[in-house]
Amino acid sequence: MAKRQFIDVAFDFTIWGINSSMEDYRLCLHLNQYLNWNFKRVHDIEFYSPQIKAAKHFNAYKYKNEADFYTLELIQNKNTGNILIPELKNIDFLFLLNGEDDYFDKEAFSASLAKIPGVQSVMPIEVNSLKSKHNLLIRHFNEQSKKKN
Repeated sequence: MAKRQFIDVAFDFTIWGINSSMEDYRLCLHLNQYLNWNFKRVHDIEFYSPQIKAAKHFNAYKYKNEADFYTLELIQNKNTGNILIPELKNIDFLFLLNGEDDYFDKEAFSASLAKIPGVQSVMPIEVNSLKSKHNLLIRHFNEQSKKKN
């Protein structure tokens, strides 16, 4: 009889959905300029889709605040007709907050982001309500395997 291992995953991050007609790199530029962050491009979220028999790629950017112990990520939700989180098909980008959120003012963030030219809307998203939330973890597994190679 085969043994099965189950991996218990904690989704301990906060997500906002961002609607914007800007390209991902341009949105990062605006975030860096208006909010004094330093987003940098990181490995794409990449996974094989049996429906299209090819890999799906979604651009990702990361900013790590060492002083306040939190990490911010901007992830493309739509790319060349593919959608990372299908339940959020009307959302262009996902903004994730990991780590200590005590020093991160969520209300001020939403208000500041809404003032950036080209951002149409910002909305909080309940992580546990997403059926395909595991797609957000794929990049972390890919990064670990790339570090080993």
